[in-house]
Formats: sequence, C-alpha cells, structure tokens
Amino acid sequence: MQIQYTKSFNNKGVLGIIRRFCNYIDPRLTEHGSHVAYIISRMLQDTGQYTKQELRDICFLAQLHDIGAYKTEEISRMLQFETDDIWDHSFYGYLFIRYFSPLKEFAPAVLLHHITWNFLEQGDEPSTKLKDLSQILHIADRIDVSMSLEKRSWEETLQLITQGTNNVFAPHIVDLADRLDFKDSIENEWRKDSEYFDFLTSIPLSEEETTEYLKMLVFIIDFRSHYTVTHTITTTSISYELGKLLSLSEDQLNLVLCGSLLHDLGKIAIPVEILEYPGTLSQKAMEVMRTHVNFTEKIFGGSIDKTIERIALRHHEKLNGTGYPKRLKAEDLTTEERLVAIADIISALTGARSYKDSFPTDDILSILTRMKYDGLLDESIVDLAAEHLDDILDTTLIRCKPILSIYEKLRKEYETLPKFESYDEKLHFALTLRDPELLLSWP
Repeated sequence: MQIQYTKSFNNKGVLGIIRRFCNYIDPRLTEHGSHVAYIISRMLQDTGQYTKQELRDICFLAQLHDIGAYKTEEISRMLQFETDDIWDHSFYGYLFIRYFSPLKEFAPAVLLHHITWNFLEQGDEPSTKLKDLSQILHIADRIDVSMSLEKRSWEETLQLITQGTNNVFAPHIVDLADRLDFKDSIENEWRKDSEYFDFLTSIPLSEEETTEYLKMLVFIIDFRSHYTVTHTITTTSISYELGKLLSLSEDQLNLVLCGSLLHDLGKIAIPVEILEYPGTLSQKAMEVMRTHVNFTEKIFGGSIDKTIERIALRHHEKLNGTGYPKRLKAEDLTTEERLVAIADIISALTGARSYKDSFPTDDILSILTRMKYDGLLDESIVDLAAEHLDDILDTTLIRCKPILSIYEKLRKEYETLPKFESYDEKLHFALTLRDPELLLSWP
C-alpha cells in the first residue's frame, strides 16, 4: 500500500492547508510561523548560502518550527522576547519533524533553535550548517516576537538583537539580520510581498514530498486526539483492502487512499472533551462532532483534487439520505465514497478506547448487516467486507503496526523526557542526539 498524491498541488496550496489546519490549534503559533518563514527568506535571499530548494524547505521548516508547542503548555511563555526555559516544545518538535515530516535532515535545528550561541559554538555536534540554521531560526523567531507581539520598531528590534551578539546570537547570523529593513509590520510586509509567494511556488514539491506533508497532518491531530490518529491510519488500510476486493484500478485505489487519509482532518477543530469523551455523546455534543466534516472542507480551502475531496467529505453520508452533512442519497455517491464510509465504520468499531475494548468480529458483522438492511450502506461492499473481514483486519494490523509503533514510541520519548538539573545537561543531551533509532531504544 503506497499513498501518492499525484494531482496538481502547488506549494502555496500545501502551506495554506498546513496554516489553516494548525490555526485551529492555536492561531498565534500559525501566524508566528508564517512570519518567521518570511523573515528567514528575507535574511537569506541573495546570499547564495542555500540552493533554492533548500531555502524553500527552510521556509517550510520555519512555518513548523514551534510545532512542539502545540503539545506543551509553553505557548504563552515562549511568545516573549526574553525566555528562560522552553526546552519541552523544542524537544517534541525535534521528534515530530524527525519522524513525521519530509524535513528530517533539518530536525536538529528545531531542537536547538533556542540554544544560545555561546553554548552552541563549543560543541562538535551538530554540523556547522545545522548550527547556523538553528541560529537563523532563533534570530528570526526573536525578531517576530519583538515586532509583532511586543510592538517594537525595526530599529529597536535590531538593537536588541545586536546586544545579544557573541552571547545569545552568532555574529555572522546577526550580520544577516542587519541586512533587513522593515518599514511596516511583519504581517503587512509578508502579505504584500508577491515575490516571496512567487518564490515559494517556483520550485514545486515532488509528489512524494506533497504526500509526506499530507501524512504529517494526520499525526498533528495527536495534539487533539491520540485515538483519531490510529483511527485514520487503520481506516486508510481498510479502505485499500476493500478497494482491492472491488478490483479498483491503481488510480482509483490511490484516490481512495488519499481521501481516507484526509477524511478526519477537521477533527482538529473539535474540542478535546468531545473527541475523547468516555461514552456516548449527548445530542448537543454529537452536533458539534458532526461539524468536523465542514471544518475538513475549510482546511482543504479548494486546494485538494475534487475527487479526493468528495471521498474525504462524504464518509458519513448514507445511501438513504440520512447521513451528514449534505444528506446525499445513493445516486450521489460513488463506489469509492461508499467504501470509505464502510471502512470508517469498521475502523471505529475495531478501535479500542480508554473506556472500551474493540468490538468482537461477530458484533461488527451484525452492525454492518443491520445497516445494510436499513438501506444505509452499499450491499455489495458490505457483503465483500463481511466475507473477508478477518483477512482485512489481520492485514491491517500487520501493515499499521510499524508506523503506530513509532508513533507510540515518540509519545513515550516525550512523556519520559529526563528532568535535567541544569541548562548544560540539556545542551549536552541535545547535542548527542543523532540517530532516531537511538531515540527509539532510549529507555
């Protein structure tokens, strides 16, 4: 099973989806990431230090550099110019970028983007290039905090940065900042700079990179609901197995994979207390839960291929018109849309929660059969699923185990993060993290 987003999708569209998606967690960090990416592009343009592709990737990294803060309680504290200790979000962000993004090679810069230069320059690790990138992130981060949040002028901000030279900031990176000259707010300059957006789209992402960014969003849902991540991964596998049983073409199978992968992105906007509620939701809470489909559509923003979009947005529609959000009927629903709706139900029934075990196979078959006879689900697909359910579930378990294992270990790495006594200890620990396999075996 290999998901590949093969449809037309430019960099601006990918960034737009990431921004809209993350905006539902905390818009402050989304805006901050966009500003930092823009500041870095201004710092590095015309320097010749990076290829255009590297600069594009660095801008994407900057958009995501504080992603670990979505998982921690550090957001308000970190959005200040003077910060004492914001280690947790840097560490989680490092793990996340390392395991679940196309930007793995730059992950150490996220880990170190608040480490001061007087500490950073002393060690042999990481490479000079990564040290510089961590400092570029650090300075751009501080520029935006100073100007956008603390409302200093560019002249006042540059003075603060310059005062930190040789101690907090590397002199040669301060020189890059000194080349800047912001006449307006970062927000206004960012939005008005058409050359910046032209640059972002001038080197398109490959199909593989686009796919990896879309997969990444599924794991960001963890900041709202751990269960939703596992549910999405298993739904995608079950959809694929059903598609093969229906003898769908390779192109159709890929559309199914992409649609099922993205089908629950809107749950990022649903309150945690509803997503993780231990039991049956009230009618009012269920009405809120159902809005996740509408939020998914807003996150897509018209950028996703229409066939994939419909597969993702119609997974709660029913053949007799009683589904949601549009109460569509059988004649409105394609085979691909119908099978993802069934895969979604099977995945939900097989998913264990903190308050319940997964349903036994016989119970799953009874529920599917009843829904078929009630005119809710496609009869032929239900019959195929019922005939092969054991094989489908066994294959899904085997297929999903490796990625879910890495995901669980990442969560464990963060939850068991050592409580260091000093900043020096943290720095030493950070600079000795090289191999992700080392992290996975770390007790």
